[in-house]
Amino acid sequence: MSTQLGNKKIMAKNIQYYMDLYNKTRNDICQDLGIKYTTFTDWIKANTYPRIDKIELMANYFNIEKSDLIEEHNKESVQSDRPLPSNIILPSAHKLPIMGTICAGDGVVCEDDYQGTFIVDIDVKADYCLKVHGDSMIGANIYDGDIVFISKSYDFVQDQIYAIERLDYNEASLKRVTQDGDTLILNPCNPEYHAMVTDYEEVRIIGRCVGVLHKYV
Repeated sequence: MSTQLGNKKIMAKNIQYYMDLYNKTRNDICQDLGIKYTTFTDWIKANTYPRIDKIELMANYFNIEKSDLIEEHNKESVQSDRPLPSNIILPSAHKLPIMGTICAGDGVVCEDDYQGTFIVDIDVKADYCLKVHGDSMIGANIYDGDIVFISKSYDFVQDQIYAIERLDYNEASLKRVTQDGDTLILNPCNPEYHAMVTDYEEVRIIGRCVGVLHKYV
């Protein structure tokens, strides 16, 4: 164990470790602790070092000691010293990156922004996760704040839900997709929104939605 204090890289590594362990994203922590997103991003990128009051705030948040964030540890010692959360998935689990936010509304730019990882069962055949913003897919039980699991590899199936990028507007959203020849019909699952008719030259299918985790369970 190193006793180097004020080491930005060690701090960044430790923060990221506990974020992964407790399935927390940058947005989660910033919202929960009232920390500016840019400030927190600088910490986990080892650009700056948090003040002692912020270190204590994060330590209390993760229910750990301040030294767990300040000092260098190997993974085995951290795991042996601290009990794992009761809901953590171990041998049959793997991590998926959370790659930002996708719209389930009238169309917004998809934020391609790595926000940490999410631990899922190994049977979930997905490549990454996206957070949902909007209510256009509530008829498919996909709600604002949910996390959807996206597979980049898929065989197109009619009336399934896909992540779609509109190339002309650089917009991305979730839609139930129907194909008719070269035409694609992008259907929301909320009667307050209208379907859009387009073709493959105007959109790109980012991936297929293979699962959803509700924000409130």
